[in-house]
Amino acid sequence: MNFKLPIKCFTFIMVIIFVINIFMISNSEMVFAKKNDQDDKKDKDQLIVKARIHLENIDMDKTKFLRITAFINGQDFKQDVPVSSIDKNKKILDVELKTDINSGIVEADIPDEFFVCAYQVGNVLKEYNSLTKFDCNEGDLLSIDKPTEINLFTTGSQVYAKSQAIYEANLNNVTGSNSDKVNIKIFSPLADKKDTKKLVISAMVKGQIQTEVIEDVQAELDKSKDNTVQRTFTFDRKTDVGLIQIGDRYHACVASEDLRPPEGSECEKRIIKHFDKSNSLPAR
Repeated sequence: MNFKLPIKCFTFIMVIIFVINIFMISNSEMVFAKKNDQDDKKDKDQLIVKARIHLENIDMDKTKFLRITAFINGQDFKQDVPVSSIDKNKKILDVELKTDINSGIVEADIPDEFFVCAYQVGNVLKEYNSLTKFDCNEGDLLSIDKPTEINLFTTGSQVYAKSQAIYEANLNNVTGSNSDKVNIKIFSPLADKKDTKKLVISAMVKGQIQTEVIEDVQAELDKSKDNTVQRTFTFDRKTDVGLIQIGDRYHACVASEDLRPPEGSECEKRIIKHFDKSNSLPAR
């Protein structure tokens, strides 16, 4: 027996289906628009530093991955980029490092300082006792609304060459060479910023980075005779990218909104020269 819907019922059902489809499409568009608005807001709240790595100066055949370390706007970064994931036809690899404009300790502004380092890691076991090839660069934030670019492994960079010269000159004359630890002492003189409330201090060596937030700077200053906050960071000499050597470069940064003016983040650099005592560096 054939069953036929009355034309009015059929029309009613079609109208219902049409209304439901319209509702679903509208709802999808609203969700999509809301997601886009959230993404746009998130992008606007993000600070971006673009590390431009010049691949023509990297041995792509012997390198397994690039270790990227950085300190930007009170935040530390540690990221590995496998060479297998890099387009071999590219001359430059852009690595975007993103952080919140307001980190809760400092709000990014021009010309806050930052640093980025990249380590060219190959056969770690075979090259463990050598000086891992690397490049580092420090810069100032040039913009908050668009990425600040910084170059690594450029043809004219002398960062690694200077470290290698110190490493080779001390190969057979290193006090404490059997030590399995490296100490880095960071000083932050605050005589001109005695009202600083909260401070972050960071140290990086051989692709390893350590950071400490000092929640009560005033308590630290009360104990200090020269209005200086200091921290000692202890690193294992044996790292996953090789042994820390005399000649390895290390960086230190401090950040706080209370350091302004001139900058909310300040960074400095030096060379590892001791295993038997601390390697010291004033970070501002």
